[in-house]
Amino acid sequence: MARVLLVTYIRELIGEQETILRNAGYDVVVTSSFAESSQAIENQVFDLSMMGFSIPVAERNQLAQAFKQANPAAKIIMIYFKSLQNTELADAILQTTATPQEILTAVNYLLRKENDERPRAC
Repeated sequence: MARVLLVTYIRELIGEQETILRNAGYDVVVTSSFAESSQAIENQVFDLSMMGFSIPVAERNQLAQAFKQANPAAKIIMIYFKSLQNTELADAILQTTATPQEILTAVNYLLRKENDERPRAC
Protein backbone atom coordinates (compact mmCIF):
# COMPACT_ATOMS: atom_id res chain seq x y z
CA MET A 1 0.00 0.00 0.00
CA ALA A 2 1.43 3.37 -1.00
CA ARG A 3 1.83 6.00 1.69
CA VAL A 4 0.77 9.57 0.89
CA LEU A 5 1.67 12.70 2.87
CA LEU A 6 -0.91 15.47 2.65
CA VAL A 7 0.52 18.81 3.80
CA THR A 8 -1.85 21.68 4.46
CA TYR A 9 -1.86 24.53 6.92
CA ILE A 10 -5.66 24.74 6.76
CA ARG A 11 -6.91 21.24 7.63
CA GLU A 12 -10.48 21.92 6.49
CA LEU A 13 -9.31 22.32 2.89
CA ILE A 14 -8.29 18.69 2.36
CA GLY A 15 -11.13 16.69 3.90
CA GLU A 16 -12.45 15.38 0.58
CA GLN A 17 -8.98 14.65 -0.79
CA GLU A 18 -8.07 12.70 2.34
CA THR A 19 -11.29 10.68 2.20
CA ILE A 20 -11.05 9.79 -1.48
CA LEU A 21 -7.40 8.73 -1.13
CA ARG A 22 -8.15 6.57 1.93
CA ASN A 23 -11.11 5.00 0.14
CA ALA A 24 -8.81 4.21 -2.80
CA GLY A 25 -6.57 2.22 -0.45
CA TYR A 26 -3.77 4.70 0.22
CA ASP A 27 -2.19 5.06 3.66
CA VAL A 28 -2.65 8.79 4.25
CA VAL A 29 -0.80 10.94 6.77
CA VAL A 30 -1.94 14.57 7.19
CA THR A 31 0.29 17.30 8.60
CA SER A 32 -0.70 20.88 9.26
CA SER A 33 2.46 22.76 10.21
CA PHE A 34 6.01 23.09 8.99
CA ALA A 35 7.41 21.36 12.09
CA GLU A 36 4.91 18.49 11.89
CA SER A 37 5.59 18.02 8.17
CA SER A 38 9.37 18.07 8.64
CA GLN A 39 9.11 15.49 11.41
CA ALA A 40 6.93 13.20 9.28
CA ILE A 41 9.39 13.43 6.38
CA GLU A 42 12.28 12.51 8.69
CA ASN A 43 10.50 9.64 10.45
CA GLN A 44 8.48 7.93 7.71
CA VAL A 45 8.89 6.84 4.11
CA PHE A 46 6.32 8.25 1.69
CA ASP A 47 5.65 7.42 -1.95
CA LEU A 48 3.98 10.76 -2.70
CA SER A 49 3.34 14.11 -1.08
CA MET A 50 0.58 16.53 -1.94
CA MET A 51 1.33 20.06 -0.76
CA GLY A 52 -1.53 22.50 -0.45
CA PHE A 53 -1.65 26.12 -1.49
CA SER A 54 -2.04 27.24 2.14
CA ILE A 55 1.68 26.59 2.72
CA PRO A 56 3.79 29.74 2.27
CA VAL A 57 5.85 29.50 -0.92
CA ALA A 58 9.24 29.48 0.83
CA GLU A 59 8.16 26.76 3.27
CA ARG A 60 6.65 24.71 0.46
CA ASN A 61 10.00 24.79 -1.32
CA GLN A 62 11.88 23.75 1.85
CA LEU A 63 9.46 20.87 2.45
CA ALA A 64 9.70 19.74 -1.17
CA GLN A 65 13.50 19.72 -0.98
CA ALA A 66 13.46 17.76 2.28
CA PHE A 67 10.91 15.33 0.85
CA LYS A 68 12.97 14.66 -2.29
CA GLN A 69 16.16 14.38 -0.27
CA ALA A 70 14.59 11.78 2.02
CA ASN A 71 13.30 9.74 -0.93
CA PRO A 72 14.39 10.90 -4.40
CA ALA A 73 12.00 8.48 -6.16
CA ALA A 74 8.95 9.86 -4.34
CA LYS A 75 6.52 12.06 -6.25
CA ILE A 76 5.21 15.50 -5.35
CA ILE A 77 1.93 17.13 -6.32
CA MET A 78 1.64 20.84 -5.58
CA ILE A 79 -1.69 22.61 -5.41
CA TYR A 80 -1.51 26.26 -6.38
CA PHE A 81 -3.85 29.20 -6.08
CA LYS A 82 -2.03 32.26 -7.37
CA SER A 83 1.67 31.48 -7.34
CA LEU A 84 3.62 28.91 -9.29
CA GLN A 85 6.83 29.97 -7.55
CA ASN A 86 9.11 27.23 -6.26
CA THR A 87 7.27 24.40 -8.00
CA GLU A 88 10.28 23.09 -9.91
CA LEU A 89 10.43 19.95 -7.74
CA ALA A 90 6.80 19.08 -8.41
CA ASP A 91 5.98 16.04 -10.53
CA ALA A 92 2.48 17.46 -11.04
CA ILE A 93 0.89 20.83 -10.41
CA LEU A 94 -2.84 21.15 -9.91
CA GLN A 95 -4.96 24.25 -9.50
CA THR A 96 -7.10 24.67 -6.40
CA THR A 97 -10.18 24.02 -8.51
CA ALA A 98 -9.11 20.40 -9.11
CA THR A 99 -11.80 18.04 -7.90
CA PRO A 100 -11.02 15.21 -5.48
CA GLN A 101 -11.45 12.77 -8.38
CA GLU A 102 -8.92 14.69 -10.49
CA ILE A 103 -6.51 14.60 -7.56
CA LEU A 104 -7.01 10.84 -7.20
CA THR A 105 -6.37 10.41 -10.92
CA ALA A 106 -3.08 12.33 -10.62
CA VAL A 107 -2.00 10.32 -7.56
CA ASN A 108 -2.85 7.01 -9.25
CA TYR A 109 -1.00 8.02 -12.41
CA LEU A 110 2.16 9.13 -10.59
CA LEU A 111 2.31 6.10 -8.33
CA ARG A 112 1.51 3.63 -11.10
CA LYS A 113 4.20 5.22 -13.26
CA GLU A 114 6.68 4.88 -10.40
CA ASN A 115 5.67 1.25 -9.82
CA ASP A 116 6.02 0.47 -13.54
CA GLU A 117 9.63 1.66 -13.44
CA ARG A 118 10.57 -0.72 -10.62
CA PRO A 119 12.34 -3.94 -11.58
CA ARG A 120 10.05 -6.95 -11.76
CA ALA A 121 10.84 -10.26 -10.13
CA CYS A 122 11.52 -13.09 -12.57
